[in-house]
Amino acid sequence: MIQINCFIIGIISMGLVSCQQQTKDKRMGETIADSTSEVLDTLSQYDTIISVQDSDTSLNQATVDTPPKFTIREGVHNVSLQWISWEEMGEAEIKYLGDNVYSIEGEQRSSTSSDYLKLKGTLEPISENELIFDGTVEHQITHLNQGQPCVKKGKQIFKSTKNRRYWRMQDMQNCEGGSVTDYIDIYF
Repeated sequence: MIQINCFIIGIISMGLVSCQQQTKDKRMGETIADSTSEVLDTLSQYDTIISVQDSDTSLNQATVDTPPKFTIREGVHNVSLQWISWEEMGEAEIKYLGDNVYSIEGEQRSSTSSDYLKLKGTLEPISENELIFDGTVEHQITHLNQGQPCVKKGKQIFKSTKNRRYWRMQDMQNCEGGSVTDYIDIYF
C-alpha cells in the first residue's frame, strides 16, 4: 500500500512538473485549465486502480487470516475408557451442527459390572489432531473413587498423538486423585 501511495505521489509530481513546463510555452489560463483536467483524469484512473488493488489485498488478507476448517467424520464412532474395556467399545454419535461445531453423545457400558462412561456435548476441531470438547464426561468405576461417579464438566482437550487413530482426553487424572489415570478415547 505504501508503494502504491509513493507511486501516485510520483505521478502527481510528474504531472505538476509537466504543467510547469507547459506554462512557459503556452498562455497561462489555457495551460492551467488543460493541465488541471489532465492531472484530475490521471488521478481518477489511479484512484480506481488503488481501489481495486485495495479490494484484492483485503480479500487476500481475509483468506490468510481465516483459519482453516477441520472436519470430523459424522456418524457412529467408538469410545472407550480402559477401566471398562478396550475390546468391547462403546459408541457415540457425532453430528455436524454448523460453523465447524459437532455434537457428540454416547456411552460405553461394562458387560460384567455397572461400570460406565458417558459423553455428551460439542466438539470443535482446531487441527487434524486436536478437538475442543465442551460438555459433560462422566464415568463410574466400582473400584475407583469409592465407586462414585467421576464427572467433568466444561471444556476439555482431546488430542491424537504419535499417529494414533483416536483422540484422547488430555485431563487424564481420575477424580480419585493420586496416580490414577483415565484413558478416555474417541476413535476416528
